[in-house]
Amino acid sequence: MLNKLFFYSLVIFSISCNQSNDANVFESENLRGKYSADFSPIINEITASDKKDDKVVNVVKGIASLAMSSVKVEFNFYENNKGVMHLGGGVIDFMNAFSDAKADNVKEFVYKVENDSVLFMKGEEETEFHKWAIVKKYSESYDYLKLLILKDGEGEHYFNLHKLTE
Repeated sequence: MLNKLFFYSLVIFSISCNQSNDANVFESENLRGKYSADFSPIINEITASDKKDDKVVNVVKGIASLAMSSVKVEFNFYENNKGVMHLGGGVIDFMNAFSDAKADNVKEFVYKVENDSVLFMKGEEETEFHKWAIVKKYSESYDYLKLLILKDGEGEHYFNLHKLTE
């Protein structure tokens, strides 16, 4: 009887561990597709009111939030761990319209995912990968992702990615 109880406990423990581990594993090959960035969590953080802030600070926060909400960012993740980021909209287009030196709105990058969720990136010209973000997936389909941007190894801000196409 004790052997059966031990065996069933071991089976249940094994199944529960496998399900929880697989749910958190981030497969970089499933990342492929075109994603739109949603910066509303960062905008909410910027505009968070502190009663100590004066009116000037609140106005500056409002302008920064307005500028950031007008920027459109798309990430395209391709096979062979390559990708492209496109910046456009609002402030970016405004700056390009009135500047002699046009900003490069398309940035190519190479990426890899390690330790099930750490996203490393490097530009095409760079030689070393940089720890860029911690990735959390909301579903097995990779339609919605949350990126916690890292600065000096610590979580700084997060934003969401929404898959547009495969």
